[in-house]
Amino acid sequence: FFEEHDKEVHIVSEFEQIKKAGFEKNSFYADSNKEKHIRGLLKSEVLKLISSTNVVILDALNCIKGYRYELFCGTKANRSTQCTVHAEINREQAWTFNTSRESEEEKYDRATFDALLMRYEEPDGRNRWDAPLFMIFPEQTLEKDAIYSSLFKK
Repeated sequence: FFEEHDKEVHIVSEFEQIKKAGFEKNSFYADSNKEKHIRGLLKSEVLKLISSTNVVILDALNCIKGYRYELFCGTKANRSTQCTVHAEINREQAWTFNTSRESEEEKYDRATFDALLMRYEEPDGRNRWDAPLFMIFPEQTLEKDAIYSSLFKK
């Protein structure tokens, strides 16, 4: 979609960074030092790619509002825009989605899944670092035009 509007799209993947660092997904989330290391790598990569003409998608949990605030500050420092896309799903649907993944290395075990849910800080569109906030539900289609407008037609 964004390529059709002459935008270069970059996807920065938390899972890919975890694999590249040689960490196993479930044990990774049990070690705060490993998490901080990967969050630092992700933030660095995102900030390198940000420009007024690129679309940078950070495909990650981003479950800490302070981290989302740091990313927001980085986009502002680069005189760029940003938005938050939140996949809204209930606990049961999320667990079903998780267990239906084809790759075992992409699945969370139950303990890790539950721990991540407990510490998740949901985005709030009233916070400037989470706004504009686009919520997407499993049965919905992503509002690509609205996202494009929020990023490039201000």
